Amino acid sequence: MFQGLVKTRITTMNLLSALLMTLFLAASIGYFLLLKPLQEREKSLAEARRMHVEQQQALIRDNVLTAIDMIDFIVATTRRDVQRTLEDRLLRLCSLAELLQRQGYDPQQRLQVVVSQLQRMDWPQPELWFGLFAADGQLLFEPTAAPPAVDEVKILAGLSDLPPAQVRFWSPEAAPDLLAAVHIHDLSATLVLHIPAAELQRQIQLQVFSYLSRQRFGDNDYGYYFVIGPHNRPLMVATFQPSYRADGGSLQVPAAYNQLLEDFRRLVQRQGAGYHRYRYDNPARGNALEEKIAFVAPYAELDWIVGSGFYLSDLETGFRAIEQQVLRQKRDTLVTGVVLLSLNLLFSLAVALWLNRHIRHLEQQQQARLHELEQYKKLLDLSCLVSKGDLEGRITYANEAFQQVSGYRLEEMLGQPHSLFRHPAMPRAVFKNLWETIQAGRVWRGSSKNRAKDGHDFYTQQVIMPITDRDGHILEYIAARYDITELLQKREQLNLAFSTDTLTALGSRFKLMKDINALTGPACLALIDINNFHGINKLYGTEGGDRALVYLSKVLSRTFAGEQLSLYRLNADIFAILAGHERSLEQELRRFLADFPTEPFHVDAAGRQPVPLALTVGLACADENLLTCADIAWKQAKRNNLVLALYDPASADRDEYHEKMFWIDAVRQALSEGRILAYFQPIVSLADGSVAKFETLMRLQREDGSIVAPGAFLPVLQQTPYYVYLTHAIIEQACSTFKDRPCPFAINFSVDDLLRKETVQLLIDTAQRYGVMERLVLEVVETENIQNYDQALATLAELKARGCRISIDDFGTGYSNFSYLTQLRADIIKIDGSLIQALDKDAGTRELVSSIVRFAHNAGMQVVAEFVDRPELAAIVRQLGCDFAQGYLYSPPVPATQMPDGSSCCQTP
Repeated sequence: MFQGLVKTRITTMNLLSALLMTLFLAASIGYFLLLKPLQEREKSLAEARRMHVEQQQALIRDNVLTAIDMIDFIVATTRRDVQRTLEDRLLRLCSLAELLQRQGYDPQQRLQVVVSQLQRMDWPQPELWFGLFAADGQLLFEPTAAPPAVDEVKILAGLSDLPPAQVRFWSPEAAPDLLAAVHIHDLSATLVLHIPAAELQRQIQLQVFSYLSRQRFGDNDYGYYFVIGPHNRPLMVATFQPSYRADGGSLQVPAAYNQLLEDFRRLVQRQGAGYHRYRYDNPARGNALEEKIAFVAPYAELDWIVGSGFYLSDLETGFRAIEQQVLRQKRDTLVTGVVLLSLNLLFSLAVALWLNRHIRHLEQQQQARLHELEQYKKLLDLSCLVSKGDLEGRITYANEAFQQVSGYRLEEMLGQPHSLFRHPAMPRAVFKNLWETIQAGRVWRGSSKNRAKDGHDFYTQQVIMPITDRDGHILEYIAARYDITELLQKREQLNLAFSTDTLTALGSRFKLMKDINALTGPACLALIDINNFHGINKLYGTEGGDRALVYLSKVLSRTFAGEQLSLYRLNADIFAILAGHERSLEQELRRFLADFPTEPFHVDAAGRQPVPLALTVGLACADENLLTCADIAWKQAKRNNLVLALYDPASADRDEYHEKMFWIDAVRQALSEGRILAYFQPIVSLADGSVAKFETLMRLQREDGSIVAPGAFLPVLQQTPYYVYLTHAIIEQACSTFKDRPCPFAINFSVDDLLRKETVQLLIDTAQRYGVMERLVLEVVETENIQNYDQALATLAELKARGCRISIDDFGTGYSNFSYLTQLRADIIKIDGSLIQALDKDAGTRELVSSIVRFAHNAGMQVVAEFVDRPELAAIVRQLGCDFAQGYLYSPPVPATQMPDGSSCCQTP
């Protein structure tokens, strides 16, 4: 199977490949870190110079724009300060006039004092003019003649609505002069001040130039400002001595400078602001003519041009620093490249050597893994029939075990389709489903009947899985099969054993059910039992009871032997006769009962102790539910002390209806009163005798406190809506009981429960709410009546994915299908109690149980033996390999109040 695996080994080529890759990497590093940086050195220097010039251009632009913002601020601040100073002086004069009036000065005296104070005041503006006007507009006092630009009429017009003791500022229309006026109420006069625009602008100009002339920026403070006024007059150049004139006049500049000023003006008029590149004398270098760059921007309010510039030679120091920095970077890059190249060579050599050693180690590990795989293959070959096939299904491999079972040699199989072994009885739909499943990339599980080369049949339980690459593409298919031929033969033997009662050699209940199911038309069934058989057992022991059963079986066989009649012993003292409808079984039974017993029955072996026997018979003829109908007739005969009772559908239906209604009402009331109880029976480990887990069982508590097992009411309630509430009540009680107990616990689930989404969701929600999902075991009763098998499988898969384990209950009777186990992916199987009870009585049953245990363990499942009620059975199931046991030998089902608490709930009993 694994012979196709290639065994590789590291040679000198591996080391050479690593070295060549290292050299290539070294060459790449040398090019990018050594050769290429040298080639790009000059280009990098030119680029650095260009970027440095652009940075300085941006620097002077940002500083000029900042200076304009500062000029705006200084202009506004200066005007505000002048107005505040004038307002303060005027209001002081108003206060003085008010004070004089309160002191009793007459109007003429008050006027003289105010005028005197006006003349002595320290005014910040030398060119200030003031005048005092009467209420009728007559000029009361002025120190000098009014300035020519001021129209006295307009001044008087502006005073007509002036409030007292409030200063008003305004400018005349003729000129941007500043006028201020205040009405002095105590003099009945208005004081007017006038500041010429030129005087105000001179103060602003001095403030601005004082600030700008001191500012420097850039490397070594090479950056300075210059201001050009109206008519291209140079008002300030920070590098001149002095930088500006105190009277606000123009600076003296060379004649060549006038053309430059004109160029600046045209640039501003054309584009608002911008750079200008020109050659000009550099006083720092002996007035050498050098290239210079300037940035100029307008200040429109004062018709100024503000600018700054730098000589390219001023950047040489920065250029040299940048060049040195670039050279250092290139030198560092070269050194780094040499170091990295050396380290790369050394490291790559070390890695190559380590890689060679590591791959040799991996090769050893691979050999070890191959050895392990060979052992796994050996184990698989010993336990399974293994084959592989290509994408078309043609056989590419078969192990020795498969060859032995099929009878074909490997060379006969290779290239043949797997249908080589297909039995004609197998439906084609099975193989169609198989191919659709594995071609879709999924695993197929199932059982099949096969035909060997010599024609004999063999049965296999198989798992077929596609083998894929990393991308999910199917490469081939592999199948692992278990030969279950012997197990199925054992089951047939067991079916035969179940079909015959070992005591009387009559047919068993199992045989009766099979015969009833095989009927195609109406039939008659009689149930016969011995009256007071319990008394015979009690008085004469089981040996006497067995003699009575054998005696009655012989009498029935002699009386009712025939082709159309079959005799059975169902259990204890219940016998049955099955006949076709056309036979008059009623008349034969009446004649038999009239003559019974034809000979005396002696309870002792010597035949000296006769015991009278009496019989009760129930007879039913029906198309369906034949056993139930006969049972109803038999119970009617018992109740009415009749020897023979015939099934009456009308009365029987009434009795059954009353019984159903009784239990429905009882369960409904018990649900409302909380009398549906969860009982728990321990499941014991056969390895050490400790309690490993518990099974949850349902009980109904009557109003008088007595307990009723579910067999009395559950079959009736399963056909009603109340059944769901019973399941919900048990789920809630079981999960809440084990929330603080560390033991695993099981809850019984029918297939109907699995198909109810609300019940499944309630189970999930409740288990998660109490935190018990990982300890929950779901016991599913095996059945063939699954209407939606895929939905049931999907539900179980979801529960397993959430941590729940799956147990198959009552395995071994009924629908004991091994495909059912594998498809449900069961973790545990519980062998039916009827098999366990027969282990110490029947060798065939013992062999069957042993086969079931072996199959379960091979499939990775644990086995629980049910109904262990005596030490002899415990010893046998332990010997057969069962993992756990459950039964009255260990404990009956008990309520939660009788269980141990907390961590002691799983302990040695």
